[in-house]
Amino acid sequence: MRNFTTEMLHDSPAAKRILSLWREYEDQSTPEARFVKDLDRIEMALQAREYEKRYSTSVPNLDLQPFFNSSIPKIQNEEVKSWGQALMKDRNSSLGPTLS
Repeated sequence: MRNFTTEMLHDSPAAKRILSLWREYEDQSTPEARFVKDLDRIEMALQAREYEKRYSTSVPNLDLQPFFNSSIPKIQNEEVKSWGQALMKDRNSSLGPTLS
């Protein structure tokens, strides 16, 4: 990010703002930053679910469980958490109850 803001954006005011927002996100220092992090987590799980739907029959031993394990349990925002629960309910109903 530092390279992008200094070399590509030449440390402009916009570059400084972008870098400030990036640090806020990385530090999880505001409710907005934590919300965006949760959106990243749910997006990763949604993407993994799409891959499962698309490739589970054509890719032997497809195991995307690590993506779900590293995202869904870490969601903090209650609304986003409910989306994750709905995703896992859908996933479990189509793949079987042994998944977590």
